[in-house]
Amino acid sequence: NVAIVSGRADTNEDDLGGHGIWLYGDDGNSYYYAHLDAFAISPIQQVEQGEVIGYIGDSGNARGGATHTHFEIHPSNGDAVNPYSTLNKLCTTNRL
Repeated sequence: NVAIVSGRADTNEDDLGGHGIWLYGDDGNSYYYAHLDAFAISPIQQVEQGEVIGYIGDSGNARGGATHTHFEIHPSNGDAVNPYSTLNKLCTTNRL
């Protein structure tokens, strides 16, 4: 998993998301990555867009299931929105 934007990445762990990362983007939005297998960053670290921050997994309540990354986008640090269009745009323009 890579940082979708530059910003401050904070690792966290809980029973629901397992190994997770909150990325507080320099763009004013926050991003959440969950069910990771392992972190590639320190607990609190500045990261650059495209930097590897964690590894796909099945931690938390996904244990024993298919490995994947639960990913959320929180515009202006508010409620989560469907990330599909943002990820599709980034992937098709080869930005990540």
